[in-house]
Amino acid sequence: MNSPELLLDVSDYSVGFRTERGLAQVVDKVSFQVERGKTLGIVGESGSGKSTALLAAARLLPGNARVDAGSVQFGDRELITATTKELRSVHGPEIGMLYQDTLRALNPVMKIGDQITEILRAHDAKGNHRDTVVELLQSVGISEPARRASQYPHQLSGGMRQRVMTAMSLALAPKLLMADEPTTGLDVTIQAQVLDLLRRRAIDHGTATIIVSHDLGVIANLCNRVVVMYAGRVVETGETEQIFGDPQHPYTASLLSSVPRVDRSLPRLPFIVGRPPDAGALPTGCSFAPRCPVATPECESSVPPLRETASGGHSACIHDGVAGDAGRLIVDAAEAAVVAHTGKTVTSDESSPIVVVRGLTRHYRVGRGGNRATLRAVDGVDLEIGRGEFLGLVGESGCGKSSLARTVMQLVHTTEGTVELEGRNLTTSSPSEMLEIRRDLQMIFQDPYASLNPRSTVFATLAEPLLVHKVCTKKEVHARVGELMETVGLAPRFMQKYPHEFSGGQRQRIAIARALALRPKVVLADEPVSALDVSIQAQILNLLAELVKKMGLSLIFIAHDLSVVKHISDRVAVMYLGKIVELGTAEQVIENPVHPYTKALVSAIPTANPDEERDRQRIVLPGDPPSPINPPSGCSFHPRGPHATDQCSITVPVLETFAEREVSCIRKAEI
Repeated sequence: MNSPELLLDVSDYSVGFRTERGLAQVVDKVSFQVERGKTLGIVGESGSGKSTALLAAARLLPGNARVDAGSVQFGDRELITATTKELRSVHGPEIGMLYQDTLRALNPVMKIGDQITEILRAHDAKGNHRDTVVELLQSVGISEPARRASQYPHQLSGGMRQRVMTAMSLALAPKLLMADEPTTGLDVTIQAQVLDLLRRRAIDHGTATIIVSHDLGVIANLCNRVVVMYAGRVVETGETEQIFGDPQHPYTASLLSSVPRVDRSLPRLPFIVGRPPDAGALPTGCSFAPRCPVATPECESSVPPLRETASGGHSACIHDGVAGDAGRLIVDAAEAAVVAHTGKTVTSDESSPIVVVRGLTRHYRVGRGGNRATLRAVDGVDLEIGRGEFLGLVGESGCGKSSLARTVMQLVHTTEGTVELEGRNLTTSSPSEMLEIRRDLQMIFQDPYASLNPRSTVFATLAEPLLVHKVCTKKEVHARVGELMETVGLAPRFMQKYPHEFSGGQRQRIAIARALALRPKVVLADEPVSALDVSIQAQILNLLAELVKKMGLSLIFIAHDLSVVKHISDRVAVMYLGKIVELGTAEQVIENPVHPYTKALVSAIPTANPDEERDRQRIVLPGDPPSPINPPSGCSFHPRGPHATDQCSITVPVLETFAEREVSCIRKAEI
């Protein structure tokens, strides 16, 4: 170690995975460093090797991994040659891990407090463990920490589970925290809380952090330095301001150009054409050359080394000064595209709405015996969706977005109220009537891997609805499945493959094809792009917009990324604790919000601009939304509202017209 401040030094580290087809080189001669109290970001698309590089640095690789070369120096110890016993003494006390999938990382049959206590006891931590657990949960912003410690993971929201994982990773006060996609799937307000927590930990305790993320706004917000990876190799490194302000590699510039921005309106979202190569079949020369908009024949001759740039960073590109051209070409292509969606809302003044929701409620009875209570998932929603309209539905986890979608779909029964599709009342329809209605009403789920049958080929998945609803004969179904695959940008020759053989973006295209198989009139999309890279996300959103234009669909689009919602939506509805609190055009709601909750959501939108992230003032809401089992009196937002008064705690606001949109706030004219 050259500097006393240097904590981790990864040098020329290579990792391969043994597969049936041979060795797949996933990480190839990767090097990076992190200093005490500093935060390093590792970015890149899925399959770039960023998560493997992180796990490899901590020696947490699976059994089929092979370390080919390199060094991992942590303090004065070499981790490559460390024994299992030595690694056990490092993991926890000195290196903490924060994983992406909290439901998989947490033990579902152990209480939260017991899981944290287990860590403390395993490393002989002294003191009262019960008090320590409560203090740890309180330190990460969990309300009622003593009660939460006695609960199981499934009883907590996604944001709360992520904070529990953060508390566990910090339980032994490690010197280094490794975070693998810690904010993926979180809504913007909870994401802001997690980022603020990590930032305070670095400042107050000198904790170094390595964060892997495909969300460039998160990296711009939190990191001091950035490593950009592509196809297992580092293609650019540098200070955060340099990487975001003056990228030197075409891939970095292309990624940045693909980020949705609330201050930019384009006919299509920019994206990088194609997909990253497979680890076992890398192209010759520069791995990015087949997708690079400024590539030349020379790029295919040899693998470019990392070399120092004039801005002080390092870039693996044989051409100087072309990165900016690559980014501009991607944006120019989006600007020149034929407008996929007119952005024109079809209102009830021009034609009757296709979906009408009136007084919709969905309550659940929870608990047992004398402890039974009512959970108000959807609590009196009125909504109309026009023909050919994009309606964005946003709000924090637990606000009722997905419950509203499932109730509209009649996947769960309505407690009160009605849902009408072209005048047909879905809430009173029989099962046989609903079977016919489902041809016109389809859903795209958040996790395509969970919603696709792993034992069915793509052909079987897409053919099933066609045959069940007798859309075509068995002789015609093969051709129809091929048409569906071409519609969503997949080659028909892949129809005999299984879901696990596709990438995340490809699986989502299959899910979209299944939803469109019956040519529905309305599609509900529940967080369909939340876990996808920015470029793949842009391709899926552009595809949805094109299909809406081509097929005349109406789309209800649930998301937590407000930048995405603004681009794709005609109108936006904001939900909080089962109710709609603001409803208007995308420009009105996101560019000039009125309700204090909407203002907090908009202020928390991360941007891929470090200077802006450093100077902006966020409205950080305390804690999580109140429990829908025991909602507050009056306005349900008043316990967290920065402008709430005593009147807010006793008056139930109603959704009414204000400033050319609908708002539910008694103080809307004052704030």
